[in-house]
Amino acid sequence: MPNAMTHTSYSALALGYVVNLLSRREYSEYEIRCKMQEKAFTEEDIENTLAYCQQKNWQSDRRFCENYLNSRTQRGYGLSRIKQELRQLKGIQSELIDDVLMECEIDWSEIAHSVLRKKFPDYQQKQDPKSKQKIWRYMMSHGFHSDDFADFIGSGEDFY
Repeated sequence: MPNAMTHTSYSALALGYVVNLLSRREYSEYEIRCKMQEKAFTEEDIENTLAYCQQKNWQSDRRFCENYLNSRTQRGYGLSRIKQELRQLKGIQSELIDDVLMECEIDWSEIAHSVLRKKFPDYQQKQDPKSKQKIWRYMMSHGFHSDDFADFIGSGEDFY
């Protein structure tokens, strides 16, 4: 009896490689495509293997996006940074990112406040301009909008 894989439109080697990757963590389609190109798989093998894995629901950009969003928020990153990483580094389409964000119930202000408490324990005290700039730079570089944290800095009040 001939090998069943010879009758399919993807190679066993390519499928084995992708299944091995996906067994460790979620990957976006773009990440898998890049990894397969680095390993010199043919475009036909890449396309067919990805289509097969998506048809079996082994790979899903939506699921990847949801997991990535949760992971990065737990590490203290804001909306802007996460969206940028998903688009530019992970190859996720903006429409899919927006859909996932509409479904999630993340309080960005609460996350910003948590980051402030952890990184700058005295953020509520009156801040000199240099300290205030440092806090702002940090928060902005971590993807938070000023609306998420500006009211907390130097307020002298505990909001939570």
